[in-house]
Amino acid sequence: MTIPTTFHACVADDAISKVSRLFNATLDDIFAELFQNARRAGATRISVSQIDYPDIGSVICLIDNGPGLSDPRDLFTLGQSAWDNDVQSLEDAAGMGFFSLAGRRVRIIAQKQDTAQSWMIDAEPDSFGGTVPITCSDGPANHDGTTILIAAKPNESYVAAANHAARYLPLEVMVDGVVVERRDFLATAEHIEEWNGIRIGIYERGPTGFRNNDTVNFHGVTLYGRFPSVGQAFHRSYYARLDVIQCTDLKLVLPARKEIVENAFMDELRTHIQTIFFRLIKASGAHSLSYQHHQDAAELWIDLPPAAMQLRVFEPSHADSNQNSYGKVETVTRDDVIFDSEGGAIEKQNLAYALSGQRAETKLYDPQPGFEGYDWYDQLARVAVKEYRVIGDTDTACVAPGKRHTITERPDQLEIHCTLADAAHCEGWVLSTDWFILGEDDWGLDDVDIVVTKSSKATSADLVDFLEHALFNPSDDSEAGSYDQQERWFRDEAEDLAINLLETSLEAKINAITRVIDRDLYWLRRSDQTITVEIGKGRIEVSGLEV
Repeated sequence: MTIPTTFHACVADDAISKVSRLFNATLDDIFAELFQNARRAGATRISVSQIDYPDIGSVICLIDNGPGLSDPRDLFTLGQSAWDNDVQSLEDAAGMGFFSLAGRRVRIIAQKQDTAQSWMIDAEPDSFGGTVPITCSDGPANHDGTTILIAAKPNESYVAAANHAARYLPLEVMVDGVVVERRDFLATAEHIEEWNGIRIGIYERGPTGFRNNDTVNFHGVTLYGRFPSVGQAFHRSYYARLDVIQCTDLKLVLPARKEIVENAFMDELRTHIQTIFFRLIKASGAHSLSYQHHQDAAELWIDLPPAAMQLRVFEPSHADSNQNSYGKVETVTRDDVIFDSEGGAIEKQNLAYALSGQRAETKLYDPQPGFEGYDWYDQLARVAVKEYRVIGDTDTACVAPGKRHTITERPDQLEIHCTLADAAHCEGWVLSTDWFILGEDDWGLDDVDIVVTKSSKATSADLVDFLEHALFNPSDDSEAGSYDQQERWFRDEAEDLAINLLETSLEAKINAITRVIDRDLYWLRRSDQTITVEIGKGRIEVSGLEV
């Protein structure tokens, strides 16, 4: 039978040997931690330079005007924090920052607090892991503050690292004698308010989104924190950055202090940030928040009106998404229609061309799924392509979107049949057109069926442009050729197909030959020359070409 017992958590004897893994040992880490130590100790000024020191060599030299040290062992005791209670409470200082120097040769010359004497402390690269002793002796008399000499590594950019660490530090830093310009972390914010010891800055965000890895300034150390943002479809969107002043509840993950501890306070902070967003949006008037955000605002006791009755005018997408454009944002009426389909470029280009010649009184708009839930949006009619009809002399073929249909001759009529439904009823549209494409998106010219009526007045140039919009999607494979090459090859093939369809295969062949000569050979002749090219079986003869 096991007798119940108790024991306490402890630190393994060899834990100190692993301290080199607590930090990345970069100058960014080193300056961030040492600057913070100096600030907590009460320093008001830090200087950074690189010098040659007699018995060490090239060193990076940090000097602060703080009060020095009361006990050198505090620096090298993992987890030992000698800060006063106020600092401990506000910043959760853990006594690990000095170990950012692990793996470096270091000398510290520090004033003995409240005396005219100093210590000189020498640590080898392995001293931080406990395998090599640290030596401490008397330093020079009348040494003020603390000087830290760090053995430099080849090609280290200490100037850039020091300037970066000093940007938002609330004390003066000089690098090679030049005072680093201090900045307000929230300098460009559109709205700032203080809450629980934190300055919250609100920024506008563009429609394509914004991401800045530095969203929190913790007394000069910048890091990324995950905070809410609020996007609007057609109006201003917002995100937040934080500048910590004195906040006991916001904690950083130890030891590196590059992440924020997730706790109840963070949930409360995020909720408060959302409240600020919704307050600002309400004050600005009309909005285009999603219905879900509208409901979120209501749960925070912020009463917003429904989103403005605005949508983007329908613009057909292109097979090459880089060529897509946004339609104009307009105010809609209850009689307007949304094109609500999962179809791609082929379906949208087919529909847009058919609409271009009719139904001038009907405005078609792109869907805005986030608006689902608003009464005005849910009541708008939706149109979707149901089927294509190919009408010949004796029969009619009904073809579903994305399907092919073999065409033996040009038909008499073409129709696009659409469903049209709103909250109250369902009916249909029938759109006459003189061409469309049958097939799946991402198919090429050889895979789809191109259908043109007998009576169409289309030119081959018109049809080539249409085919490019609906089908041309260049490859990013370097072996596929440049964008311009791929586009030229596509248009050449599309031109041959269009002429073959609208005229005859003979005209298509003649055009192909003419295109090659015009593009690649015509420039060889002089303006007064006539060149004859004869192509026979196994031979090509050229006459009339003179030097």
